[in-house]
Amino acid sequence: MKNLIVTCFICISINAFSNSGKPVYSINISPPDTTVLPPILGLLLNTYIGKPVDSLLAVLPSSFTFRGFMPERIAYNTGVFQSYGDLGTNTVTVQIYIDSYQHMVFPDRTRVSRWDMNLAKQEIISFIKVIKNNNVCMYGCNNPNYDY
Repeated sequence: MKNLIVTCFICISINAFSNSGKPVYSINISPPDTTVLPPILGLLLNTYIGKPVDSLLAVLPSSFTFRGFMPERIAYNTGVFQSYGDLGTNTVTVQIYIDSYQHMVFPDRTRVSRWDMNLAKQEIISFIKVIKNNNVCMYGCNNPNYDY
């Protein structure tokens, strides 16, 4: 029994040391923000206000990690977001605000995962904000109308 415990301990130790420095999970992630932030900020983002959401999504880097809705409260939505980077502190998120919905109906009490992104892409952009590392505003900052 003692030999079994020692053998298990050795196996666990070898496995722990062989994985040190490697992530515990494997996710196909997009380039870090040092790659995507300059091209995003290089776009004339204010020229996309008043245009469909899809017009901006078409020019943003295509290697995004997540795309989804920005629910304000249950059944309501302030717009869509597209984020880049890993799950830690190296991220960039482009928040696309929509003030008046023409193609989607709110309140929509279905699950957020059932909201139609194809319809949201047809909505008109009201405001754009770029956030780095989940809290550092890089573009579209200090506007009280879009400070959620």
